[in-house]
Amino acid sequence: MSVQPLSREPSTGPELDTPSSSASKVLGLLTVMLRGGRGSVSLTEVAVAAGLPKSTTHRLLKVLEDHGFVEREGSLYRLGSSFLDLGEEARLSRFADLRDAAYPHLASLFRQAPAIAVHLGVLQGRAVHYVDKLMQPDGVRLPTRVGGRFPAACTGLGKAMLAVSPASVVERVLLEPLPRVTPHSVSRHGQLLAQMQRTRQEGFVVESEEACHGVVCIAAPVLVDDEPVAAVSLAVPSSTFGRSRTARITELGRLVTTSARRISAGLEPTGRGGVPTAGTLRSLRSASQLDSPAPTTSEEQAVVR
Repeated sequence: MSVQPLSREPSTGPELDTPSSSASKVLGLLTVMLRGGRGSVSLTEVAVAAGLPKSTTHRLLKVLEDHGFVEREGSLYRLGSSFLDLGEEARLSRFADLRDAAYPHLASLFRQAPAIAVHLGVLQGRAVHYVDKLMQPDGVRLPTRVGGRFPAACTGLGKAMLAVSPASVVERVLLEPLPRVTPHSVSRHGQLLAQMQRTRQEGFVVESEEACHGVVCIAAPVLVDDEPVAAVSLAVPSSTFGRSRTARITELGRLVTTSARRISAGLEPTGRGGVPTAGTLRSLRSASQLDSPAPTTSEEQAVVR
């Protein structure tokens, strides 16, 4: 099996070694290692991918190593444990309240359906930003990760939010050609608009292998004051449906829309056009409540064992 080289970051030309340029170089090194998709890399690989001299790369990696952001194993480097600390602190970001309010309902949805993964995302420009993700530890690998982004027009999350977004938000997506991630991705604006119309009618959207081969995603928007602040999605194998596809999608769509409504009920408007806060945030802070499932109805318990 051949090892893929790290992708090279675009060069911005020579710079003076100012604090701002040094910071850019450090961030460039971390970005190269983060996007490389490999556990450990050599000094030469990082230097070439970042477009920096080996001496500069070695000096910056040493600084990162001293602060725990990079670990050295012989002649190889890998991302360090300080990123775990940053991940914990990220819970205090502007999406923390949203994640806390949504988690019990995401976990409940994950348990009720034959899910590969359950996602929570927000719309940022023309892309979906993934805020949370629950998945099977040994399940199908999806091209999604918490903190990552994906073209909105190719995802159930993105379509669900666009369907109930202001015209100005939709127009921003339609200004450019729609990206095609797979042969099934919609490529014409009319197709996307038709999907959005159907989403408004049914309350959820079905995205069939537009983002990943063999995966169907069912998503619904999370609304506060009739404005989309996020969306929740359920990713299942295409083989889940068989001959009862329509009935199965209806069942799963009901589960997803119910989860989205329950998340909405736990949020309150900010009044500033930002991400809402959880109205029950203080009670949700306890670990017992965060780890306990949301209540389910007898009808939901009967869906897809």
